[in-house]
Amino acid sequence: MTFWVTFALLTTKVHAAPFVPASDLTILERLSTTPGESARLNQSTRAMRATLARDPKNVDLAVRMAQQYVSRSRSESDPRLLGQAQAALGVWWSQAEPPVPVLLLRATIRQSLHDFSNALRDLDQAVRREPGNAQAWLTLATVQQVTGNLPGAADSCRKVAPLAPPLIGITCLASIDGSQGRAAKAYDALNNAMVASGATGRDSGGVRGWALTLQAELAERLARPADAERLYLASLAIDATDAYTVAAYADFLIDAGRAADVLKLIPADTRGDVLLLRRAIAAKLAGAADAAQLAQELGQRFNASRARGDRVHLREEARFELAVKSDPINSLALARDNWVVQKEPLDARIALEAAIAARQPKAVADVLAWIESTQLQGEKLAQLAAQAKAQ
Repeated sequence: MTFWVTFALLTTKVHAAPFVPASDLTILERLSTTPGESARLNQSTRAMRATLARDPKNVDLAVRMAQQYVSRSRSESDPRLLGQAQAALGVWWSQAEPPVPVLLLRATIRQSLHDFSNALRDLDQAVRREPGNAQAWLTLATVQQVTGNLPGAADSCRKVAPLAPPLIGITCLASIDGSQGRAAKAYDALNNAMVASGATGRDSGGVRGWALTLQAELAERLARPADAERLYLASLAIDATDAYTVAAYADFLIDAGRAADVLKLIPADTRGDVLLLRRAIAAKLAGAADAAQLAQELGQRFNASRARGDRVHLREEARFELAVKSDPINSLALARDNWVVQKEPLDARIALEAAIAARQPKAVADVLAWIESTQLQGEKLAQLAAQAKAQ
């Protein structure tokens, strides 16, 4: 999995110089908010909406407002808020060459909606117009990695290096190395970078948490579960509400047969689909009292998403069909649709698990080829690949 979806804090001054982050914190935003923070965010959004209604040509304000909707969409796992983000950008959304901050935000929204081809077009334009814009290169690396263009993502990460604090560029590239058979090298690079960053004082909680979570994932691929858990907990100590890290740690616990710990980690009133799915899987495994209720609620959410034509959670829906509903045929169909648009390790794993359960290994021949060509490491993936080939 990639943690780069957290790169959404764009510069808000449309006519400012190309964006060079003053510190690590300017690159990352938190995915989750507390109830109090959510209330303040809603109040701020209402105030900006009123101001924008009086001054509809204020592009700086429109960008800030759209950013808040994107942030809420991520923290609440609600893609509908992306429509409000688009609406906030008004006439600039449809412009061929809008101001670069609008261009980057439009690409971020399109990426979140899995409209990767248009997101890439926006990002190509952004880096052409502002080659010194670190955020543009980071976002481009995100989309390139998600869509399986690992060489392109590595090149974009290398463009980041002279434009951002060292930990950001190194973590960006480590994510690519970790997906191309160089997990040990990536793990050590992160270790060294965090030591150096801490020593120079050029670190922030947001970036350090990102690096720790990536390092935990690499430790899993290297079959070092004790290190993985230590690193997940260190990242959560920085931000216990970060949805990406909570989900990744929950997956680690599920794989370790610790469903009861997942139920402690993710509360029953969780709003986001991504985390609620992990709780539903754990509830079924643990025989929890709310297992049936969680399954019904998630099923209703996915049905509602389909009715809206929203398919941004294909990965989660495929996993739900297999792990919660025990329907490998539907799971495989969804996993195949998902693989067309995004190709990360978790996407490969879900596709393999569904194909094995459905006894249709030929359906994932391209997934197996991708794992082999990228030399993607991971004990679980290797086991699944061998099992699929043996069927």
